[in-house]
Amino acid sequence: MISLLTDFGQKDGYVGTMKGVIHGICPNAQVIDLSHDIPPQDVQSAGFVLWRSYRYFPKGTIFVCVVDPGVGSDRHILAVQTVDYTFIAPDNGLLDFVLSQERIRQMLYVENPAVMNSTISQTFHGRDIFAPVAAHLLSGFLFTQLGPLAHFQLPPDPFITLSPSGNYEGKIIYTDHFGNLITNIRLEKGENQVRMIKVGNREIGGLVKSYAAVAEGEILAILGSHGLLEIAIRNGSAEAVLGKEMRIRIDVT
Repeated sequence: MISLLTDFGQKDGYVGTMKGVIHGICPNAQVIDLSHDIPPQDVQSAGFVLWRSYRYFPKGTIFVCVVDPGVGSDRHILAVQTVDYTFIAPDNGLLDFVLSQERIRQMLYVENPAVMNSTISQTFHGRDIFAPVAAHLLSGFLFTQLGPLAHFQLPPDPFITLSPSGNYEGKIIYTDHFGNLITNIRLEKGENQVRMIKVGNREIGGLVKSYAAVAEGEILAILGSHGLLEIAIRNGSAEAVLGKEMRIRIDVT
C-alpha cells in the first residue's frame, strides 16, 4: 500500500498524475490519500499530519510525502525504513515528528536513476522521483539499492510530557480544519491534575471532557484524539480569535 501526503490540492491534476505514474509501474498498487490540503510549503503541518496518522495504516505501508519548498535545489530526498513502515520525503524536517518516535532500520538518500522517470523536471519531483520510487519499492525493488546511507541526526522529542506536578510552557504546532489549536504538550488520559492553562494572556482553567462542556463561543482546553493538549472554542475557531503564534502555559498539581 502507498499513502500520499502533499500540499498539491486537487485543482491542478498533480495528485492524479502521481497516481498515474504509480499504477503505470505497479498496476495493482493500492493508493490511499492521506491529505492533499496541507497549506502550501507548510512542512511542519505536513509532519504533524503524518505523525498523527501513520500508525493507523497497515504495516508495510509506504508513505510518500511531498511538501517540498526546495524542489529542484540540492536538497536530498530521504527514504527511511522503520520496523513497520517506509517513508519517502524531502530532507527538510518533514519526517522529524515521526523519526523522533520511530525505531529506524535504514535511512538512505534516493539517488538511483533506475527508480526515477527518465526525464526529471525541476519543479515536479512528486511525479518524476517520489511516485516512481514508491511504485518500484512496492513492486519488489530492494530498498538498499535506492542510494547511499544518509547522514542524518535524529531530531529531539518535539513533545513535552507532563510530570505529576510543575509548570510548563508549550507552543502551537498545528491548526486543524476547525480552527482548533494543537499544542506540543502531551497528556495521558487519567494522569496529571491540570489546574490552570493560560493561553497568551487568557486563563481558561483546567481540562474539559468535551467541546459541549462550555457555553457557545467559550474557550476550552481538551485532550485531543492525538493525546496532545488542544485549545478550542465551542462552535468557533480558536485560531481566528486567539491567533496561533502564542505560548501555552500550564500548571499541574
